[in-house]
Amino acid sequence: MIYHLVLKVRKNIWLIPSAYCVLATVLALFIIWLDTVHGERVEAALPATILISVDLAQTILGIIAAALLTMITITFSTIMVVLTTYSSQFSPRTLSDFVTNKVTMRVLGIYMGGFMYSILSLLFMREDLEHEVIAGTIGVLFSIVCLAFFAYFIHFVATSIQVNKLISELTRHTLDTVYNRKKPERKTETISISYNKPKLVPEAFTKMEVRSRTFGYIQLYQYDHLLKRAKKDDLYIEIVPAIGTFITTNQTIFNVYYQYKKPKINFHKYVEVGNDRTILQDVDFGIQKVVEVTLRALSPGINDPNTAIDGILHLGKLLAEACKQDGNYIAYSDRSVVRVIAHQKSVEEILYVTFYQICHYGREDISIMLATYEALIMIVEENNQRIKNKIWTFSQYIDKSFNKEVLQDLDLQYYDKKVNQLRAKTMT
Repeated sequence: MIYHLVLKVRKNIWLIPSAYCVLATVLALFIIWLDTVHGERVEAALPATILISVDLAQTILGIIAAALLTMITITFSTIMVVLTTYSSQFSPRTLSDFVTNKVTMRVLGIYMGGFMYSILSLLFMREDLEHEVIAGTIGVLFSIVCLAFFAYFIHFVATSIQVNKLISELTRHTLDTVYNRKKPERKTETISISYNKPKLVPEAFTKMEVRSRTFGYIQLYQYDHLLKRAKKDDLYIEIVPAIGTFITTNQTIFNVYYQYKKPKINFHKYVEVGNDRTILQDVDFGIQKVVEVTLRALSPGINDPNTAIDGILHLGKLLAEACKQDGNYIAYSDRSVVRVIAHQKSVEEILYVTFYQICHYGREDISIMLATYEALIMIVEENNQRIKNKIWTFSQYIDKSFNKEVLQDLDLQYYDKKVNQLRAKTMT
């Protein structure tokens, strides 16, 4: 349920600045009501130092409105520059991480709210008011808040365009997805991962296929709602396409098993299909983003091997946690009764998808070779013997992928040292 709400907010990110505009409008109407209807009471209740004349208030609000409109323009231009930088130097898939960031939308919302307040206050500021008003003072306070947010936004942009910061943020978000994947919603629920398909359907149950109505990427499943529905109606549900899979129209999404009466349930509401992938439940997509930043650093146009090394090391940390959940199936149980199962990629598939492009484009770079083995060592150090054996087997693929003929004797010494370290780690 939480993932579903987060996805809705990301798809309608414009709601954040709109909410600030609504709050500013309400504040403006309230201040206007105080100044026009209860102006004399306000003048008697508040200190004279915070009340100003109508002419001065109109001047201040006019200046603030013009200044905030300029700040909105500058902020929008800055966002476009950052988006261009992300798209050209990092990866087009990383654009959404900046656009949907709450800081970006909150700053725009504050500016737009301040502009709305100033314009509405000017609209209802009548010159025939004989008493002093508080609208101008509130506008000055609003402008101070906007100035503070502007300074914070400049700092946020300056750190966001740093590639090391971007890689760290992508890693952190992906790790959150990895950790949350095995957290049950309720105390009675359990989530387990296995290599073999769990026994799901008792005898005398009938199979019903739920097919897709559209095409796109599987963005999320509402596992808790599926489990709750399966328990309530005595159903067993098999989720066929994994998270992040591109599906076509009329493709099977669920295999639903029922005993007596065919369920008349709209199962499509438990799955979100969109034009692009999201990182909410898709660990592979988070890994793909880091891989793309790494590959862009390896491109001849950028040629930044140190950034690529940083990306590979972060991939090692990501895979070290992802490999702990090794298995082909995820089973969702309620009170030890398996009701919902889903497919997922094995460790071998994740390793190959992560490194095959890096091995191809960095096959003649000794630094990339050493960093790749360092990442494998990080994975081995945090996993059990089964994963260690798989890592060692995969390292043979990496060994054959790199072109060692271009290496010097000293390069081969460092390479052999890393291989021996990996071998020693896998044997312990």
